[in-house]
Amino acid sequence: RIPLLSVMHNNRAYHEELMHVQRMADRHNRGIDRAGIGTTFTDPNVDFAKLAQSMGVYAEGPIDNPKDLAPALRRAIAVVKRGEPALLDVLTQPR
Repeated sequence: RIPLLSVMHNNRAYHEELMHVQRMADRHNRGIDRAGIGTTFTDPNVDFAKLAQSMGVYAEGPIDNPKDLAPALRRAIAVVKRGEPALLDVLTQPR
């Protein structure tokens, strides 16, 4: 196992893909009402922290409060220094 810290920029979507689908639909005069199909992770939201934990990785998240990020980073860095992988799932705005 690699002692790697992964900080996930989680906008709950393949947002670049969503924007591309919207641009292409507009370019071809098609509605964008179905652009989110297959490009967003909602209903239910994917719990990436639990997924990582199920594989033996230390994980926290989803972190949605900026005040919680620094303490979570300190905890995750401590885990990596012990030689284990860690994941922080940080929610961001879909842009």
